[in-house]
Amino acid sequence: MFLAADIGGTKTLVALGDEGGVRFRRRFLNDDHSGAAALIGAFLREAAAAGLPAAAEGSCLALAGPVAAGGGRARLTNRPWEVDAEQLARALPLGPVSLLNDFAASAVGIATLGAEERLVLQAGEPCPGSPRLVLGPGTGLGVAALLDGGDILASEAGHIGFAPANREQRDLLAYLAQGHGRVTVERIVSGPGLALCHQFCGDANATLAPAEISRRALAGDDPVSARALDLFLAVFGAFAGDMALSFLARGGIFLAGGIVPKILPRLIDGPFLAAFNDKAEYAALAAAMPVVAVRSEDLALQGALATASGRAGGLRAAG
Repeated sequence: MFLAADIGGTKTLVALGDEGGVRFRRRFLNDDHSGAAALIGAFLREAAAAGLPAAAEGSCLALAGPVAAGGGRARLTNRPWEVDAEQLARALPLGPVSLLNDFAASAVGIATLGAEERLVLQAGEPCPGSPRLVLGPGTGLGVAALLDGGDILASEAGHIGFAPANREQRDLLAYLAQGHGRVTVERIVSGPGLALCHQFCGDANATLAPAEISRRALAGDDPVSARALDLFLAVFGAFAGDMALSFLARGGIFLAGGIVPKILPRLIDGPFLAAFNDKAEYAALAAAMPVVAVRSEDLALQGALATASGRAGGLRAAG
């Protein structure tokens, strides 16, 4: 058995599996644990109680943050956790431990997706051999590119500066700059960002959770939540289109992350695609790029398991 984990800012998915796929999977809230080692130790105890092996042949952890040069250490962007692969391997029966950026792992995971786990938002005109892009919001905003030849390029592109496209977005930028100084795209296109959009659109003292904002917006009975979600999606779409042009991702853009599966109805009918394709002289090029929403929240976990078990083929993730 091999161990895989997708360690985000808020939650962590951990699984044991083999060449045939996941055999045992658990979801943990990070606030309940002091660090990655404590969380994975708790998972191994649960696995042992379920009659599964208490040790792994090898492990791969996908982490929401940059992996240091050499691949042996990582620090989460939105949680004060640091992971050292060698220390973790000494502390727990994990076999050799490798670390990946979570969206680099998601890029590996694209090959594991079944047809039912993909929702085509824009068919475009796929160009074989062209780069593919994986991006999306959760606690933060992740981006990685899968290049021709199998190289995977992780990035921290979610931290580029926010470029407003209209008056409403310029007002949003001014509103956020009052409290945050430099405003990144992740400040908006993330779970916390959706909550900030809701405050901007309605009550500055509101404390609704992102999941509740999405629920109300999709239910159609809360105009403030609906406006906040549409503002979020417009910024998300513009950013995704900018990243697609940056990489000329004519192989396809895959929208992943913890939020995407929860807002699929509005991704289909909302402002995302219009903002994605609003690229002036490059509008036709953007419209020719396939855009796919990933229904599963396990994309990074599947990529980590494929890496741990050696099923990643010729894919080479750097960080």
